Amino acid sequence: MLIATGRLETDPSLVHDLLADLRAGIDRTLQEDGCHFYSFALEDAAAGTIITLQIWRDEEALAAHLCAPELGELVARWTDRFKVHTKLYDAENERPVGDWHNPDLARMIAESRT
Repeated sequence: MLIATGRLETDPSLVHDLLADLRAGIDRTLQEDGCHFYSFALEDAAAGTIITLQIWRDEEALAAHLCAPELGELVARWTDRFKVHTKLYDAENERPVGDWHNPDLARMIAESRT
């Protein structure tokens, strides 16, 4: 599994337009093969920043998404008006928060709540 996360930057006067444009593609993208999660959120309107979190099954699924015509159209509309600062992380051993394999960590957390 791959996690893509980071920040997009634009002029503060354009941040709400960019966010709306990005969010317009969420439902379609969530239907793509291999997309587990896809979201954008306003981080700081005054700074013109948006954060993104995406979870993909594998690199092939993400590559297919990056080749989607709709994404190409969005990038073409915003090419000179935004910067993308995202990183890709390989994720293994997915589990719910609190499902610790290390009993010492589980004990430390439990003790911190008493």
